[in-house]
Amino acid sequence: MNVKDIRLIVMDIDGTLVNSQRQLTPKTKEALIRLEEHGICLALASGRPYKGLIQLAKQLKMDEYNGILISSNGARAEILPSRTVRFEHAIPTELAKEVLEHLKQFDVYPMIEDGDYMLVNNVYQNEITCKGKTMNIIDYEAHSNGFLLKESHDLTQSVNFSPSKILSAGSDVYLQEHYQEMEAPFKDHLDCMFTAPFYFEYTAKDTNKGAAIESLGYAKEQIVAIGDAQNDLPMFKNAGIKIAMGNAVDEVKAAADIVVDDNNHDGIGKWIEETFPEYFQ
Repeated sequence: MNVKDIRLIVMDIDGTLVNSQRQLTPKTKEALIRLEEHGICLALASGRPYKGLIQLAKQLKMDEYNGILISSNGARAEILPSRTVRFEHAIPTELAKEVLEHLKQFDVYPMIEDGDYMLVNNVYQNEITCKGKTMNIIDYEAHSNGFLLKESHDLTQSVNFSPSKILSAGSDVYLQEHYQEMEAPFKDHLDCMFTAPFYFEYTAKDTNKGAAIESLGYAKEQIVAIGDAQNDLPMFKNAGIKIAMGNAVDEVKAAADIVVDDNNHDGIGKWIEETFPEYFQ
């Protein structure tokens, strides 16, 4: 593929665009803005909801260059700054209720976006363990995305709308042991996936980052997709150039055309500088 054909760069966020402190580094930020200045569109594709994307998008000036936000693992795609929706696929309300009822038997914490709020069962019941470290998962998710919290002791009764996704959080070892039971009743009706070792999510069937990208109208040879986790693999199917971060899981690296440096060492920024040196003269 000729890099001169590139018109769209689609990037995952956590583990890809931002570093381990969930920050956008100056080098990568500058490189991406250079691409926009030369007519290449940027898209952020993440399990995060819109509220968790927009501040990063503004740092990258995507609201000035008609950037694209693909949120909730592909459930919605919209164009900035107008927020024109190009793709939307939510979980039907009754099916969402069935998932929430099913999850009651597992040691996990369901979380659902509801506008400016995140619905949870109990704001004080929130600790999980990942890689031997304990974390307050509700605080982590709410502050990462700018949510206020709304408590409901029975989410099955409170969710009277069609959510973009259902996020369940749990300790990494526990989820590995139980995720097949968690997905079993729904695997023919919903997409069920890990988006982090401590997150197992549900979205509408055939809703993923790749389906959202396909709705945007770009030819495959015009698209670069960059990611690190299993939920980034559907993006690769719709991209002419597939890039895995140095910290990516083995499955993603195996599917990639290129493996770049990790997210703590400006993997994206370095690749851009090497691929488009004329933009930095």
